[in-house]
Amino acid sequence: MAFLHRINHVYLVIFAADIIAFITGTSVAWSSPVIPILENKGISKNPLGQGITDEEESWIGSLAAMGGIFGPFIFGYLVQSTGRKITVTLLSIPYLIAYLLAAFADSVYLYYVSRILMGFGVGGMFCILPIFVVESVEAKNRGALQATTTSAIMLGLLFSYSVGPYVPIRTFNLILAAFCVIYVPVFWLVAPETPYYLCSVSQEDEAFKSLIYLRQKPETEVRSELEGIKNHVKQLKPTSFCEIFRTRGTTKAFVYSLVLTTAQQFSGVTVILYFTENIFHEAGSDIAPEVCSIIVGAVQFVVSTISPPFLDRVGKKVLLLVALAGAIACEVVLGVYFYLQKSGDDVSGINWLPILSLVAFIAFYNFGLGAIPWAVMGELLPLNIISKASVVVTSFYWLVGFFLTKYFGSLSHEIGMAGSFWIFGGICVLFELFVYFFMFETKGKSLNEIQAILNA
Repeated sequence: MAFLHRINHVYLVIFAADIIAFITGTSVAWSSPVIPILENKGISKNPLGQGITDEEESWIGSLAAMGGIFGPFIFGYLVQSTGRKITVTLLSIPYLIAYLLAAFADSVYLYYVSRILMGFGVGGMFCILPIFVVESVEAKNRGALQATTTSAIMLGLLFSYSVGPYVPIRTFNLILAAFCVIYVPVFWLVAPETPYYLCSVSQEDEAFKSLIYLRQKPETEVRSELEGIKNHVKQLKPTSFCEIFRTRGTTKAFVYSLVLTTAQQFSGVTVILYFTENIFHEAGSDIAPEVCSIIVGAVQFVVSTISPPFLDRVGKKVLLLVALAGAIACEVVLGVYFYLQKSGDDVSGINWLPILSLVAFIAFYNFGLGAIPWAVMGELLPLNIISKASVVVTSFYWLVGFFLTKYFGSLSHEIGMAGSFWIFGGICVLFELFVYFFMFETKGKSLNEIQAILNA
């Protein structure tokens, strides 16, 4: 305990919160190792005893995104009515039920329900955790600590890629359920309620205690920060969702958040993560698809771990431009490979190209596109509308994700893998232009300064 006392408490709090991000990552990658097992008829690891159809596969892959559409509404209500700490703790409940259900499922319909519940948790986490982090950390290290959420998600993906293909589905899901059980007491004991929320409900004494715990600084410095938070909260009047569009600043914050998070989905990342093994199978790589998935997962985790310091040094706008440019290049190359393959050209000499391109794509994605949109959303949206606006942003994000994952198979059958990746790359070009011409840098700016820029 003495060792823990010497660690800055805010790092302990963010680490505890990142456990739910890790669980989210296991859920996002869950279908990649499980679907190939369910596709095979009669193998000992398939609890259904028969292979699933292409239609059933598409539903298992996409229903998590459907759950992600509705999860933010439930948790968005809770975060405003019960507070940040309770809501972030409750995020583990749908995951726990989903993993236990999947562990003992003997029908494909139970997997459908399980995936929807996973989506509830994923949608809720993407909506709520950025709020908790932004309201807990200081401006000087906000970017780096926000980015640790992405690192935790990527570690969860790597865990699913590394364990899922090699153990029975029941064992895999029981392991994931155990993480959910561990998370609740750890987070509840370590994390305080955020000072911003406590000030918003007129609990200033509790807000002071929260800041003392989080900052571990002299009382004079903490009281000075508390006054700034109180002034910020007083300027933000309670409002309905329609009020988002009454001022220039809130409208811009909402539109920027919507566009940047949607850019994530249209980069094709959700499709790639859900169907990683299938994509490598289509590419005809010499390396086993499950091994390719582990390589991709490892690169995701490494890049997301080394990238956070750059957020506070280089800035979010520059990193986002670089990430989008890299993603575009990788998807163009992937499209060329699949085009040559479909045209009947001999691609055996370059069958290493798909894994190299996907690894590079994932590296660029995690260097900027993975963490920045959600981090920026937490910075741009003011406290009085963030719970309402983030619900809509997150739900729309997963609505797009549902259609992409549900119909990716049909799309790739109609226009080929090449056309699919070229479409993703072309849309990323439009987002690159949006970031270049409209986004401003938030690095090192307080929440008050960001609102001043938006309203200028």
